[in-house]
Amino acid sequence: MKRFPIVLALAAAACSSQLPPGTNAFTAGRTTVRVDSTLDLVGAVFQLADTAAVPPVGPAHRWMTAMATELGDSTFALARDIGPAPVGAILETYGAGAAAGDSSCGLVAADTRRCFAGNAATRTAAWRFIVAARAFAPRTASLALEGLNGDARRRDLSDAYAALTDKLSLDSAVAAYSGYPEAMYDVTLARTFPTGQTTPTMDPGGSRAGDTTHLYLAPDPVFPVRAYRSPSYLWLALGHQMTHVVVRRLFAEHPELVEHSVRLREAVEGSMVHAGYEALFADEAVGEQLARAITVRIMSRASPSNLWAARTEALNTNMALVPWLEAALERYEAARSTYPTLSAFAGELAKALDAIPMDTCRAAPSPGVALVAAGRSRAVVGWMAPDSPFRAKGLTVGDTVVSVDDDSISAGGLLLPTRQLFFDFSDHLPAELASIDYRRGGRAHSAQVPIEWVPRPTVRVASQAPTRRAPGAELEICPWVRRALRP
Repeated sequence: MKRFPIVLALAAAACSSQLPPGTNAFTAGRTTVRVDSTLDLVGAVFQLADTAAVPPVGPAHRWMTAMATELGDSTFALARDIGPAPVGAILETYGAGAAAGDSSCGLVAADTRRCFAGNAATRTAAWRFIVAARAFAPRTASLALEGLNGDARRRDLSDAYAALTDKLSLDSAVAAYSGYPEAMYDVTLARTFPTGQTTPTMDPGGSRAGDTTHLYLAPDPVFPVRAYRSPSYLWLALGHQMTHVVVRRLFAEHPELVEHSVRLREAVEGSMVHAGYEALFADEAVGEQLARAITVRIMSRASPSNLWAARTEALNTNMALVPWLEAALERYEAARSTYPTLSAFAGELAKALDAIPMDTCRAAPSPGVALVAAGRSRAVVGWMAPDSPFRAKGLTVGDTVVSVDDDSISAGGLLLPTRQLFFDFSDHLPAELASIDYRRGGRAHSAQVPIEWVPRPTVRVASQAPTRRAPGAELEICPWVRRALRP
């Protein structure tokens, strides 16, 4: 029995020899993982900006208690000024600095690619907060905030090191599967940025522009304190972000893939929205589901113990394209001599997208409106679909929107009716969008659309046969509809 402490001491020494005190980064294969004390404090202050939302237990509550005398500082006010922006917006601004981009581009309809600007105010507010948080850091040094010290960061690095060096390297698995061996990844552990209802759990800091291989890894929202201890979480979350790098390259080389997917956009937008993703751009919807399908296939080959988790997480969020894309990727795996890279297989992927079977269900018409942030509590109509029900009600591109379904517009980044943040209508859009209040020429207007159930396309789940209904029978309610008809 007396030998146990000696064994534990030797194990601790071995761990220390791998990551000695003062270590703030390590490199494994083509991946560098680092911690950032400034980013940790930025995330902590961002969490504490809305004290009412701080959970009653856990590190954030203890930070709030320790900084009780500092909560009136202007840094917290600047965090609130950003509005309820998703975590990814803060991380992207932190990585890009004051030069963060102001536009978002993608395919919104067949043969219609648009870029929307309007993030400048939000990006500026986020950067102003980040600069203030950096200056605020010295005032927290004497507080010894739990989990924000060097020991905690080194423990996170040690956990990540163990997960990424225990077996076949993750970046090698992604490179071998995709046929793209050149990518190098710079990963920052964003340990104080837990994801919530405004951010998809798998993509806390995915960037659509700039350095796409600089990734941020937020902790598991279920076990945020020691999330990096789990090798499964590291492989699933970081592997998924790496596959997004692959998908962005694939789309750049074969933009026709997005063209083939645009017919599916309306069929998947509802489930994408409720999983926390934007749905206006076909690129985003099909890209997310393709990334998940690739992640599943990589896990099946390189880490079978994570296969069930990867596949279940995708299906639980109603990523209906994943099974069909998986089937196509299995054909890719069986013919690697013919298709050495995913780029070479792009034509077959396009055929697979064209062949995905569709059914119909009942929901309200798609709103077909894109809103772009124009400052706090207001947005501008940036695009309207030709068949948008709001077009006939007088809404036009350029109108300033102040509320949707009686909820005030107040959010950050690019705003879409299918991706509003923190508001009541986020539970029922796009199925039940009913009214938009807007201003034009200094006058107030309202565009109201009666909620009328119509057939909407939906992707058939791969394991299901077509539904047979008696003549005249009502269609089933679409799976993304979460509310009954509003009065």
